[in-house]
Amino acid sequence: MKGNSINEFINDILNMSGPEKEFVFRNKFYFLEALATEGTHSLDLHMDEYDNTNPKDKIYLTTWHFRGNTQRECLEKFEHAPLFNGMTIDQAEREIEVLFG
Repeated sequence: MKGNSINEFINDILNMSGPEKEFVFRNKFYFLEALATEGTHSLDLHMDEYDNTNPKDKIYLTTWHFRGNTQRECLEKFEHAPLFNGMTIDQAEREIEVLFG
């Protein structure tokens, strides 16, 4: 992973006070944001995915949502999901470049 280590990336999500993440993987751009539910420990992690073949004309593809009763539960759902061409974030991290966050 360029721009962050995988540990920094995951710790930012867990801390929730950390920044949003903008990153690229192959020809896709991702915007990742963690939102806490006020007064609880639940978390909604959502990630917008865009076609980044032409970076000037990002084309929206989909939004992924990961909700959990705890921060850890939410993050585990994200970590185990095959979001990156059938790979998890751990498997794809060598090809990820963090642009912001």
